[in-house]
Amino acid sequence: MPTLPALSAALSRFQTALLQPQEAQRAVLRDIVQSGGGSLFGRRHGFSRIGGYEDFARAVPVSDYEGLRSLIDRAAAGEAGVLTVENPVCFEETGGSTGGAKLVPYTESLYAAFRRAVLPWLADVWRRRPAAFAGRLFFIVSPAARGRTHTAGGIPIGSGSDLDYFGRETAAALLPRVLFLPELLSAQSTQEWQLACARLLLGAADLSFVSVWSPTMLLLFVQTMQTRQDDILATVADPRRRALLSRALSRDTPDTRAIWPRLDTVSCWTSHTAAAPADALRQLFPHVFIEGKGLLATEFAGSIPFAPPGRPSERPSENENGFSDGLPTLLAIDSHFYEFAGADGIVPAWQTRAGGDYRLIVTTQGGLYRYDTGDYVRVHALHGGVPEIEFVGRGSLSSDLCGEKLSEAFVRTAMETVSPDLAQRALLQGVQDNPPYYSLLSADAETVQNHALAARLDEALAANPQYAYARRTGQLAALRLHFCADPQAYAARFFRAEQRFAVRKIPLLLPPAAEGGEAV
Repeated sequence: MPTLPALSAALSRFQTALLQPQEAQRAVLRDIVQSGGGSLFGRRHGFSRIGGYEDFARAVPVSDYEGLRSLIDRAAAGEAGVLTVENPVCFEETGGSTGGAKLVPYTESLYAAFRRAVLPWLADVWRRRPAAFAGRLFFIVSPAARGRTHTAGGIPIGSGSDLDYFGRETAAALLPRVLFLPELLSAQSTQEWQLACARLLLGAADLSFVSVWSPTMLLLFVQTMQTRQDDILATVADPRRRALLSRALSRDTPDTRAIWPRLDTVSCWTSHTAAAPADALRQLFPHVFIEGKGLLATEFAGSIPFAPPGRPSERPSENENGFSDGLPTLLAIDSHFYEFAGADGIVPAWQTRAGGDYRLIVTTQGGLYRYDTGDYVRVHALHGGVPEIEFVGRGSLSSDLCGEKLSEAFVRTAMETVSPDLAQRALLQGVQDNPPYYSLLSADAETVQNHALAARLDEALAANPQYAYARRTGQLAALRLHFCADPQAYAARFFRAEQRFAVRKIPLLLPPAAEGGEAV
């Protein structure tokens, strides 16, 4: 299947932008400011007088969602020209890991910005792994099991098709190969949605590519196939296919190679707290290449796995776990305008430094100006001035039992000082007891029996002076270890039901539990 012209053009554009990152970023900002000058927000902040980044940083304050909510609400009510001159074509819902829903305005220009990240990534996967596009394709982009509703102003919530992110030409070319059922977009329980997806996937013997957010989603689909196999197999018309599926699903570990012999690539999160379920996914699909996603969110495209400038985007090698080596996640340099808040203040992308930890701030074509994402990222390296970034935690996720105020990003750093992979196999949760304490939850028996590790982590957390004071004064008891058979499933309890699938990262730091509420 030849590469589509739109994909080739997107790939060429992205490669050019990587060679001139500062020029690409300044051009993005210039376009956003010029096109937004006639909006209410643009007039309030003097967009007509902004000549470059320095003027923009002085004129527009950094803001979180609450700072923009009143204007977003006005746009959602149908008022034109509030945040952007373009009217929103739809809104998407998002939220914090434990917070309420937030509406994100989507304009045609914002969709175009997403495509400037998604299409180069897709073209690169197509080039490196052509077998991934030889059969049927399965994409999950939007939140699962959600009915398509409207704002107070009658603007749709949700686009109605995940292929909107790919653009008209690419979507039309992919559509005959994409697995889709209309009921996947209708309001239903998560169990009904999982069952519909399981049926759809089992019906595709020629499945070759899967793209989901969390690896736990695909694990749950396979679990549903096993637990509901009688219901599913009754709908399979071909007796030979039905017999094959029955044999493959009757095993303790399903024979995924028999079910999908042509499945070549699965794209999903593989880092942060997704590392453990991604490894479980690799064990379940030993014949499949697992490629990690970059930083993508409902509000913005942050990074994509891509070869740095000057290095061929060749097929990456596979390590012993079957994950890709050698493809860093590079900033989506020509999608939005990015700023990085670190120890030295707020700097644009071209002034970041390798090894630095930052909070990501984005300005998008949908009307989020200097939007504090709350995402902490680590800049591992600079490739020709392009930051290679990794998501390391949410700054807005915190735990405060008695004034210690631990953030997820800090907890990750503390875990890494104790053991480089501890954050991939354990979660931390405060427990309301007398006195309260923190519990390290893990399914790894060696971890929960390693009391020296617990002592070292307790000491590492004491780098937070409030935590150290609370421990010293007896307000906090020593950190404890607890076995948790399935930390991901336990953590999912703290999500709203409709947020548990598709687009939610499992946090490393969980909200506090009541006394005796820790997983055992």
